[in-house]
Amino acid sequence: MRRGLALIALFLSTGCATAKLAQQKSVVPPDPGVPKNVVLEPFFELADWQTTTRTDYAEVPPGYGYGGYGYGPYGSGTVPVTTVITVKPLFARAQILVELHKRLLFEVQKARPSWRVTSTGGASLLSGEAVVVRTIIEGNEVTVSDRTLKGFCFGVGLLIWPLLFCAAQPVEETEHVTGMVERFTTSAEVVKARLVRYPTQPDYAVNLGGITPLRRNFGLDVTYTEGVVANEGPRQGVLIEGLVDRLTAAVIALVEEAAPPPAPPPTPPVNPP
Repeated sequence: MRRGLALIALFLSTGCATAKLAQQKSVVPPDPGVPKNVVLEPFFELADWQTTTRTDYAEVPPGYGYGGYGYGPYGSGTVPVTTVITVKPLFARAQILVELHKRLLFEVQKARPSWRVTSTGGASLLSGEAVVVRTIIEGNEVTVSDRTLKGFCFGVGLLIWPLLFCAAQPVEETEHVTGMVERFTTSAEVVKARLVRYPTQPDYAVNLGGITPLRRNFGLDVTYTEGVVANEGPRQGVLIEGLVDRLTAAVIALVEEAAPPPAPPPTPPVNPP
């Protein structure tokens, strides 16, 4: 009995633990001290819609009706209610994109104090060369998870107490986020002249037609842990924190990457003798 009570106490102390990151922070090289004007556009997304099915259980009050033994009174109970929901992936939702952009501005400026980092709305204060960074989210999905196992251990552990030891271990999941970052090197004057306002964007975008970008695709993993019966509310903020950490390193690496050498001129055709 004491052992069972100890297992229940262990589960209660860990099974409700809210989400926290379970990954090493990205390594960003020290600031080389080279001044740059860096304009981070609001995020774009190209993610597909996802359809999910959720089943909840509704309480049925007692009343009269046809049951297994004919018409008559029946007791209360629960019935499954299934809902089909079509949504964008988490990191492609409008309010999440706004939060990612805001946090990325802060983190890039913090890591590179020699730069002048701004959103497109602050481009009017810039002069000289400007680097515009465009971030596009293509989607995210859970690629690693032991939630089903821990949930099973919790459910059965209510009857077989030793399984609560397994359920007391935190759930670990990894979200894999795909997309691309693009770097456009131009001038502040060009940026100011090409600002475009979209109704769905929180700030200006930049018409960068005719400017060849340096493009890098990314697949970034965000890993976190939480208790098997934890409140899901804090999870979203933890995922945002983890992705911003990864994107900060990716954006800085892209801005500081050396420009590719110019293409050699075409070889003139050789005239036959």
